Amino acid sequence: MSSITISHIPAISAIYYALLQTGYDFYSMERTQEHTRQIQNFYIPGHAIDFFRRTKQDTCSVYPYWPRAALLETATFYLNLSDAKYVDFPAYYEKVMSAGNLSAEERNQNFWDWIKDFPSALKTVVLSDSFSEYMKWEGQWIEKQNAMHTRDLAFLQTCLDVCRALYASTVENIQVVLSPIKCVYSSDYHMVENTFISTSGAFRSESVVHELLHSVVHPVVTQYQNNILECRQKYPELDESYYLSGHDEGFLNAFEEFVVRALVKELLSNTPPYDLTTYVLEMLAEK
Repeated sequence: MSSITISHIPAISAIYYALLQTGYDFYSMERTQEHTRQIQNFYIPGHAIDFFRRTKQDTCSVYPYWPRAALLETATFYLNLSDAKYVDFPAYYEKVMSAGNLSAEERNQNFWDWIKDFPSALKTVVLSDSFSEYMKWEGQWIEKQNAMHTRDLAFLQTCLDVCRALYASTVENIQVVLSPIKCVYSSDYHMVENTFISTSGAFRSESVVHELLHSVVHPVVTQYQNNILECRQKYPELDESYYLSGHDEGFLNAFEEFVVRALVKELLSNTPPYDLTTYVLEMLAEK
């Protein structure tokens, strides 16, 4: 039996519950009518908190809640919810400012002026009676997800074992965190010590493997960034937002995404390359 299970984190669940109250409607994509109806039952007109309205931006046309929803998720690991305060704001600041997949606009002073109010806004949601009622339903939903995905969770454990054995991954555990409100196509990941936390709206082993592989591909991309920037290749299958308006970080980000997508297919086919550096350089040479 797999040691990996599906769970939820109340603070992250609260983010998407709060977004639901602001008009977030991505929960209906690729969902059953019954699922959509149940989520709609938790929408309360006039219950929105102004802070969460500003999560929606225009820097990513495909998913306007990127990157702020993901950055709110990350922030939950740097705050003390009971005191409604950040416990290590400098570490969070460094995390955001060093991220290679964000544009300058997405982490400008406007963002920092906004994010400082997150702890108090989140606490308001978590302490509300309506959220408590929602969490009872979400807990039952999580139990059903575990029962549905036993085999996929076992496969995910196998992929983790491959990454540790072949690619020197330092990840010791994977935590699959789901929110039934979050868009099923939106997957984010967070590293907390040696635990890899994948968050999404629905469990897809391919999606979790994709996010896991970013953590092993990124160091190789960083090592050979000069070679990649000499090429500055664009990939038709990638959204323009990956390129971060053409900055160097954008081309590195796009190449990493291109490699990860190809590597996912290799692992799903049970044909993982044994040397990741050689694999990356061969892909670069092909372009």
